[in-house]
Amino acid sequence: WGQEKREDNELFEMLSLEGAQSGLSWKTILHKREAYRKAFSGFDIDKVASMTEDDVEKLMTMKPASKNNSYDVVVRHRGKLNSVVNNAKIIQQMKSDGSIDSFGDYLWSFVDDKPILSQWTDVKEAPNKTEESEMMSKTLKKQGFKFVGPTTCYAFMQSCGMVIDHPMGSKWWREAEKRLKKRTGGYQIH
Repeated sequence: WGQEKREDNELFEMLSLEGAQSGLSWKTILHKREAYRKAFSGFDIDKVASMTEDDVEKLMTMKPASKNNSYDVVVRHRGKLNSVVNNAKIIQQMKSDGSIDSFGDYLWSFVDDKPILSQWTDVKEAPNKTEESEMMSKTLKKQGFKFVGPTTCYAFMQSCGMVIDHPMGSKWWREAEKRLKKRTGGYQIH
């Protein structure tokens, strides 16, 4: 969390998991992460884009291997599962029509390719969305992406290192600041 991620499939995974988490506890999705990776071919964009309605139906009816372990199946929410396939198809389309070269570069453009180091001192001050996440959400929705509201986009930005939201002065904030000072291309302070 808070470490820069740039690779297309890795970012697609994080965006998909944040969408799956919408309205649920992050812990639930974190425990099911391997099930999601298995269900969606390691979040390989091209493989996910080729999934059919029958594939989604199989995920909807999949049962846990045991009653004591529900972590080996995804959350059975048709809209969220369909959104992963939908979003993969949109990424493919954007690449094929030349709108983007890289999904990573596209997403990082919302922060001008520079991570944002937050300046708040108390967890209570942390926002759940920002201008950047609202712009990302609005733009992705316009492209046809699903489950990418501004709060989901902000959580995604945090998870991928676009935003570092540790309280200023904390051990993790100082480590992030030290890392960012060495970063080619710089960073932003908000």
